[in-house]
Amino acid sequence: MSTFFCPFCCSTQQKIEFVEDGQVKLRCASCGSTAEAGPVEVRESIFDRPKVLCIDDDHLLLGLVRDTLEANGFEAITATDGPAGIEIARKVRPDVILVDVLMPRMSGFEVCKRLRADPGLKETPIILMTAMSDPGLKEKGLDAGATLAMPKPFDPMQIVSVINKALASKSKRHTL
Repeated sequence: MSTFFCPFCCSTQQKIEFVEDGQVKLRCASCGSTAEAGPVEVRESIFDRPKVLCIDDDHLLLGLVRDTLEANGFEAITATDGPAGIEIARKVRPDVILVDVLMPRMSGFEVCKRLRADPGLKETPIILMTAMSDPGLKEKGLDAGATLAMPKPFDPMQIVSVINKALASKSKRHTL
């Protein structure tokens, strides 16, 4: 039996494959919920996995994001505040950075500004995550240097989709 990220259990679980209406579907062996069987990109080596840094002060969310990313072929790296996240980003040079807006010690906007000031991280996609309902958030985020912004809470698989979109736009910029 293989594993997948169950959005209902919010963790990696054993999966059961079954056929319904002529299509292969997945069911969580733990909770029995059905899940979408989306395409999975198989990488030749664990060293080919894109690195995603998630900076958030919510430990539960960090665990959820880490499990989701690892189950979908990414290397997940986490930091619990802005200064630590910036330090890790400078050392690791991730392919994508996820940043919470509201954190103690340093806001996500300030993290974006500091990351953009580093020449080695200037082109790295930064995705802001927030539970704020500020209509000017997207503009504030773009002004700070964010590539995209997404609301919290989010479906775990939504984060995979947004990261893939950011990686695709990054590779298009580099091939032009």
